[in-house]
Amino acid sequence: MNWKRALALSFSFLVVFSLTSCKIKKDDSADESTTVAESNINENITQNALNPETTMYNTTEYFVRESQQQVPETTIGTTQAEIITTEPFDDPANWSVERIVEEYKKAATKSNENATSTMKITLKDISVNNGEYDKAMSLVKPIIAKFIESSSTENTGITGGFQNLVPQDVSSAKAYKSGNDTVIEMVMVEQTSGPKEDANSGSVGHAITAVGDISVVIKDLADMGLPLELSEEDTKIYYTNPSVRVVINDKGEIVSGTWSYTVEISMNNFKAFGQNVNRASITMDNTITV
Repeated sequence: MNWKRALALSFSFLVVFSLTSCKIKKDDSADESTTVAESNINENITQNALNPETTMYNTTEYFVRESQQQVPETTIGTTQAEIITTEPFDDPANWSVERIVEEYKKAATKSNENATSTMKITLKDISVNNGEYDKAMSLVKPIIAKFIESSSTENTGITGGFQNLVPQDVSSAKAYKSGNDTVIEMVMVEQTSGPKEDANSGSVGHAITAVGDISVVIKDLADMGLPLELSEEDTKIYYTNPSVRVVINDKGEIVSGTWSYTVEISMNNFKAFGQNVNRASITMDNTITV
């Protein structure tokens, strides 16, 4: 749910500045009534962003409502037979990538029912036509960033489609002992996907959770009066620096962990309010902690 909210806010401003981009390139003899109408649209949307009580903010608010429920902490019951011990000759530092993936999946499965995670998304950049309007965009970036960063949400379970994680998803990995705990660190293979792929597919989706199908957000924006038409062929989502670090106790449970990556959504040759825009992009950092 958090991704939908972040993208809805980002795309809303992107549509406004894409429209501004088109207006600047129009002939000065364009119909005055059209110019006034577009100006009113820009003013209304900007006011909505500045005021969290406005219609646009409230319309996107439902995106995270379900994920904001608090999950009570519970104690995992274990028996002596369930306790995983490590023999002296079975040093995690000697584990292969295959073994590390296997141990991670076992721990994720065992911890999934009782784990509580927090997702935080941080805006890094929004750009229209390769930064052509960065000066104007810099005025609203802090507004978008504030709303996005204040919408951290709690979710249940271990993130990602870890059941489908395979060694081929891992670029590099290591494991080592830390007291009675075992630490697993994995750098995932970077991923590029389209706008309609499943959130748990690919190397990043398996280990961390990807953005997923953004067409739902586009439809919601259109229903709000902010039409954004993306070409599936010209829209790409790039995941860089994906990594996982978890601490597993001697019972085989994940007691803490961090999953993170940087995502760039790149859109070429799309339309905002029916006007053609060459290129726009949104870049965010995503961090999930348990």
